[in-house]
Amino acid sequence: MIQNPIITMENVHKSYGDLEVLKGIDLQVYPGEVISLIGSSGSGKSTLLRCLNHLEKISKGTIIIDGIHLDESSRHINQIRREVGMVFQQFNLFPHMTVLQNVMEAPIRVLKRDRSDVKKQALTLLKKVGLQDKAEVYPKKLSGGQQQRVAIARALAMNPKIMLFDEPTSALDPELVNEVLLVMKELVAEGMTMLVVTHEMSFARDASDRVIYMSNGIIEETGSPDEIFHHPKSQKLKNFLVSIK
Repeated sequence: MIQNPIITMENVHKSYGDLEVLKGIDLQVYPGEVISLIGSSGSGKSTLLRCLNHLEKISKGTIIIDGIHLDESSRHINQIRREVGMVFQQFNLFPHMTVLQNVMEAPIRVLKRDRSDVKKQALTLLKKVGLQDKAEVYPKKLSGGQQQRVAIARALAMNPKIMLFDEPTSALDPELVNEVLLVMKELVAEGMTMLVVTHEMSFARDASDRVIYMSNGIIEETGSPDEIFHHPKSQKLKNFLVSIK
């Protein structure tokens, strides 16, 4: 059976004044697919992710997520934000709330779900990310890696169909990176649709179905991890791979 894409981007442009950051992005993502976006800083990777849940308004083009057209309708924007979870470089946890309260907040306020059901799910998610013993702790008592794992649990609490990760390990000390990547690899194994902006090339190689190399606001090259890392076609990608070794 032929699957329909869960994400479609057609001729998507994004400009800030005279600066064009995305220059005609065409992309289809299929359910259960894991895509890593790689490239130098300023290539448009993070902007692409932020356009997918309307944190950035596109200048031109079309975005369709799970059959919903992302337009200026607040109803559509809210629908898409319920379907799409996002984890940022910075953890953005509420400092005045415990870990458990952070994870419970959005399902209760946004989805209007029953508090006892939400609490049960939140504790299950904290167990999933290895932090069930930190439920009543405040974020300032956690390491960066632990805070990022809470941020992942918080995003999952909305039961999203798609997870977006914007350089989720870039703010972490090197010894804490792996604990976050392990949680992400578990989501991969469970079949979560994921788009990941990352500098962790080992994750891109080992966990991705496709790798997209972006340069100067366009998709310069796309392919399997083997094609991108071992058989690059464009000179820009070849130069990039040399620069990160």
